[in-house]
Amino acid sequence: MKRRQLEKESEKWVKDGTITFSQRDQILKRYSHTPGHPILLTFAALFIGLGFLTFIASNWSALSDIVKLAIIIFFLLAFYLTGGFLYRNRSKSVGLSLIIIALCVFGAGIFLTGQMYNYTSFSAFPFFIWAAAAFVLLLVFWESLLFLAAIILITAGQIYSGSVYQDFYIPLGILFLGLGWVLFVKGDRLLTILFAVSYVIQSLVFVFAYGWSYYWLILLFLILYIVSHLPYGQIHLKSFGSVAVMAIFIVDIFQVFLLGRGSETVEYSNLFFLGWSLLFLYAVIQSAIESTKFNWIDLVLFIPVFRIGEGDLLSLLLLFGYSLGWLIAGYRKEHSEWVAKGTFAFLLTTLIAYFQLAWAFMDRSIFFFTGGCLLFVLSFFLERKRRQVRREGEHS
Repeated sequence: MKRRQLEKESEKWVKDGTITFSQRDQILKRYSHTPGHPILLTFAALFIGLGFLTFIASNWSALSDIVKLAIIIFFLLAFYLTGGFLYRNRSKSVGLSLIIIALCVFGAGIFLTGQMYNYTSFSAFPFFIWAAAAFVLLLVFWESLLFLAAIILITAGQIYSGSVYQDFYIPLGILFLGLGWVLFVKGDRLLTILFAVSYVIQSLVFVFAYGWSYYWLILLFLILYIVSHLPYGQIHLKSFGSVAVMAIFIVDIFQVFLLGRGSETVEYSNLFFLGWSLLFLYAVIQSAIESTKFNWIDLVLFIPVFRIGEGDLLSLLLLFGYSLGWLIAGYRKEHSEWVAKGTFAFLLTTLIAYFQLAWAFMDRSIFFFTGGCLLFVLSFFLERKRRQVRREGEHS
């Protein structure tokens, strides 16, 4: 007997007095749910949706506008209603796949309808409508796959708006904040990472769409880092900090190659330094009251050096300070993960410094040979020390 059938039959047994509620629960525990194949069903939904779009596109010009609109509405309702029924009564995975197809049909309908009636939107408004539909479905069904669909649509819409219209579309940003509330309640680590990555991408769009200087990214990434360490935040929000550190690390690498003696020519805003000072001070206090006492090492990367001469050298010092900080902290506390993080950052920073300092004047063959030997030696000693720390940690 299948579990779903057993659930229905056991309800009747309880009503008839044949078994009790506790006995019903014990029986159902023996018949666990058969695992589905959500990945296969997701790809199946995508292929069916693409097949639908391809078929319609190849015969689109031969159809009248009324027929076109009727086809879109029919398939939209058919996939959504069938998916909703299956989701609630039969199989959640199959039903969710059909709902995803309905969402694809809805998005295609937005652009095809605009094409039919010669409507041109000079903004990311179509993406907003599409993402809003995904957000509503997320609130109804509360599934991670719908969250993923919404975050992809919002990010794609902002990239489209920034690249085509040089504009950050505010309604999509507001919808993104709504996803942040869902994420706070839902508490999924993978979705948290995807949300943070989308935040980084949208920060790039926001800064460059309005023609601001790149250093505003330091402020936006610092905000993301602070959110990850809020005292009353959810544990899964800690992933924000990892993404923020990776993003600012890349910004510092960017500074190594583009800042130099001309650093003082970079235009800056007093408002930036005011906002940065307040946020940085709060982050320092926040790290001081935390139990680890070592998160201040991450804050080294958020120090702006673009207004100081030799900005490239100072950026290198920030990167070396970050990597050596985690190496020393890992050795002191015998924390293998900190040692691994510091080792990787140190090797990468050494490679960047080597490229920056030796590329211009050294023969290419000697350059690569010497660099490879240097990294090999450093990697050998750091790995040996990391294993020593790991063994000491296991023995203790």
